[in-house]
Formats: sequence, structure tokens, C-alpha cells
Amino acid sequence: MIDHPKTLEDAKKYKYYQWAGNEKGWKYRDGDCAYEVYALNGWGSYQCSRKNGHGPGGLYCKQHGRMLK
Repeated sequence: MIDHPKTLEDAKKYKYYQWAGNEKGWKYRDGDCAYEVYALNGWGSYQCSRKNGHGPGGLYCKQHGRMLK
């Protein structure tokens, strides 16, 4: 189960696409939705590219903000 960030501080600590071949992962991009989206082929994940402003802490887009309320 993924523990989605609830505050801006949590989001800045969160790493996207972190795995054995990419141990450092990718940092949170300010202004984008904090939800971690998985690739359709099942390999890898990335940060949703929609604009934030909804859901917990205003960190999510409309779609993902509704999913987490």
C-alpha cells in the first residue's frame, strides 16, 4: 500500500520511480500533483503531471484529490 504525501514536507521527501536500478528516485516537482502513477506496462512509476490544488494539503489534481478524500 502506498502512503501518499499529506503535507508539502512529506511530498518533498517522497521519491518517485525509486527501484534497484534508480536508487535515488525522482524528486517531487512543485506545482504538480503528488500522486504516484504507474505506467500502463507495469514497469515504473512517475509523478502525475496535472496541476495541484485539491485534496489533502492541496497537493493533488482534481481526479486524485477526490480519490484520496
